[in-house]
Amino acid sequence: MNLFIKKILLLASCLNLSFLYACSENTQSDISLISTNPEENAVVGVSTEYINFVFNQGIDIADKAKIKLNGTSVPDAWVYSETNLRVKINSLESGTDYTLVIDAGAIRDDSNKLNKEAFSLKFKTKDASTSGIPVSQNGFLSVKGTALVNQQGQEVALHGVSFGWHNWWPRFYNENTVSWLKNDWKCSVVRAAIGVEPDGAYINNPQTALNCLYAVVDAAIKNDMYVIIDWHSHGIKLTEAKAFFELVAGKYKDYPNIIYEIFNEPQNLGWTAIKSYSEELIQTIRSIDHRNIILIGTPNWSQDVDVAANNPVTGYDNLMYVLHFYANTHGQSLRNKANNALQKGLPLFVSECAGMEATGDGPVSIPEWLAWVRWMSEHNISWAAWSVSDKNETCSMIKNSSSPVSGWADSDLKEWGQIVRTELKKYQ
Repeated sequence: MNLFIKKILLLASCLNLSFLYACSENTQSDISLISTNPEENAVVGVSTEYINFVFNQGIDIADKAKIKLNGTSVPDAWVYSETNLRVKINSLESGTDYTLVIDAGAIRDDSNKLNKEAFSLKFKTKDASTSGIPVSQNGFLSVKGTALVNQQGQEVALHGVSFGWHNWWPRFYNENTVSWLKNDWKCSVVRAAIGVEPDGAYINNPQTALNCLYAVVDAAIKNDMYVIIDWHSHGIKLTEAKAFFELVAGKYKDYPNIIYEIFNEPQNLGWTAIKSYSEELIQTIRSIDHRNIILIGTPNWSQDVDVAANNPVTGYDNLMYVLHFYANTHGQSLRNKANNALQKGLPLFVSECAGMEATGDGPVSIPEWLAWVRWMSEHNISWAAWSVSDKNETCSMIKNSSSPVSGWADSDLKEWGQIVRTELKKYQ
C-alpha cells in the first residue's frame, strides 16, 4: 500500500472517530429540573409514598437502576405526565435523612438523548410522635393574630378534603368514607359541603341535608378529626342559614371538632352585604357556641380577601376568612391579594382549593399547585382540597360511579385524587 493511500485511510479513520465522538456527545441532553414535590430539605411523613420531579421537557426512563434512595434502587418509577417523573418510595423510617438521586443516564428526552447531569433531592422524615393534628391532643382551636392555634397555644395547620355537594354525591357522606380519609389519606379535617340552592339541596329537602351532615360530623368526631360544616351557598339566604346554624350549633357546640363555614362562595355581592350577613350569622352561632372557629366567605367566589381586610368583622373572637383558589386559573396575583390581607392581620383559611381551572375541569397545573402548597406551608395556612365526588370532571377525585365509597386503590382515583392523597400523607 503506497503512502498516499495510507494517508487517505488514516484521515478517514480520524474523521470517523471524530464523528462517533460528536454523536456520543450529541446523545447527552440538556434536561433540567424545574421543581420537586416535596421540596429540597422538606420534612415529610413516614408514610410518604411518592416523590415527584418536574422537568423542563418531556422525558422517559432509560435505566431505573440509576434512580436510588440512599444508594439503593427504588421499587418503581414512571412518567405519569409528559414532564413529570414519579418515584415510588416506601418503608421510610422516622427521624431519618434521605437523598433520592436520579443519576446521569437514568432518563432521556424526546430526542432519545440521555441526561448528562444527575439530579438529587434531600428530605427528612419527622418523628412520629409529633405527627398529625388529632382533636384529642389539640382540643378547641382558636385564632391568635393570623394563626390558628391549639389549646396549648401552639400554631397548627389542618389539611384535608372537601366532600362534593351533598345533594349530588350523598353516597360519600358516610362513616366508611370519613374513616378511610383519616386512616389512609391522613386527613386531619374534612368539609361537609351542604348544598343550599339547587333542586334537592337544603332549601327543598332540609332533612336529607341534615342526615348527610350528621353522618359526616359524627364520623369525624368518632375518628378524632376536625370537620367543617359548610353552608355551600352562592347567595344570601339569611333566614334559612340562621335556622340551619341554630340547629347544628345546638347539637355540636360542646365538641372541639367543629368549624363553621357560614358562606361558601359569595357571588355578585359586595363586601358590605357579605359583612352584614356574616355579622347576623356570627351573632346567631355565638349565642349558642361561644368558641368554635367560624369561617367567613369573601367577595368574588371567596377570593377578594384583601377587600375584607380593609374592614373586617369586629367584636367577636375566633373568626377566620375564606380564601379559595384553582391553581390553573389563580396564580401569583391571588397570592398577592392574600399576602396583602395577611399583612393587615386578616387570618385566612383555604377551605376549598384544587389544581385545575376554576371551572373544576381542564388540566392540573402541577407547578402552580406546588407554588400554592409552598405558599400555604410558609404561612402555616390550613386547607381542604375539592372534592370527594365522581363527576366527569378533573376536580372530582373519584374515577366514576362504579368506584367504591372507601378503600380506594390508585385505579379508583383520578390524577387529582392521587395528587391530593400523596400530598396529605406528608402531614401525618
